[in-house]
This record gives sequence, structure tokens and C-alpha cells, in this order.
Amino acid sequence: MSRISRRLVLLLVAVAALGAIGGGIATAAIVRATAVERDVLSRFVNPRGADGRTLYLQRVTIPAGTKLATHFHDGSQIAGITTGTLRYTVVSGGKAKVVNSDPTGQKPEVVHTIQPGETYDVKAGQGVVEPSGMVHRVEALPGDDVVIYVSSLFVNGKPLSEKVPETP
Repeated sequence: MSRISRRLVLLLVAVAALGAIGGGIATAAIVRATAVERDVLSRFVNPRGADGRTLYLQRVTIPAGTKLATHFHDGSQIAGITTGTLRYTVVSGGKAKVVNSDPTGQKPEVVHTIQPGETYDVKAGQGVVEPSGMVHRVEALPGDDVVIYVSSLFVNGKPLSEKVPETP
């Protein structure tokens, strides 16, 4: 093999190795970027007036462009969006109310009621009130990650959410 051929082969091997390493790093970054982070900030079992229920306070971060599976919760929750835009679709089993934040905490303004089969974009500064058992799906729109603070009152021992099989 000539000296030029050996150098070309070594160059190609080096480029392939760097591509494999870089591709692995890029793949790891994509996996990290699409992982939903759920932090349970506080939890209390059987709060006064809600025997058989667990009260949760969570912070959920959904990376921009991430879609969550269709699901429901075995209890009610209210969520406040602090950053990003959440595309919210009600599939069945109830209606979700979208509210503007009220800094006084007195009377949040209902700006929209999302009906079954409807999609609505919930923006930072708004919240969503979800009834128990309502089937829905969400997507963090491109741009900023969606950060949500969620207060939930769920049946004791039930998972935080239950996936629903997609229908064609």
C-alpha cells in the first residue's frame, strides 16, 4: 500500500471514529433533552377533609417539542404554567378550564373551557384545572421548555398518571 493510501485510510478511520463519538454525544443530548422531569416538592396522605386521598405539589419540566402520551389522572389537579406554551388536547371524560393567574388569589378568570376533541395552547401565566378521569394529551411547543407547578389530589396508591392506548 502506498504512503498516500495509508494516510487516506488513517484519515477515513479517524473521521469515522470522530463521527461515532460525536453521534453518540448528539444522541445522548437528544435523550436528555426529551426527558420529562417530575419533582414531587411535597406530598401529604389523607389531608383533613380528603380521607383516602394524597395531596401533591409537583414541578414538571417538559422539554420544548416533547409530546406526552395520552393519559388521565385518578383525581383532580390544577396546574400553573410558568414558562413555555403547552398544547393541550382533551380527548374525553370531561372539560378542562384554562384560567389566567390572579396575583390576589381571589378569583381567577376562566379564559377558555377546552371541550372533548378540542386543542388549546396554554401560555405562561395561565393555568389548567383538570377534573378526575379526564383523558388528555399535552405537547410542549417548540421554543422554551414548559415548566408547570401542579397541585393534585389523587386517590391513595394510584399512579400520578395512567396512559391510555392511542386510537386510530
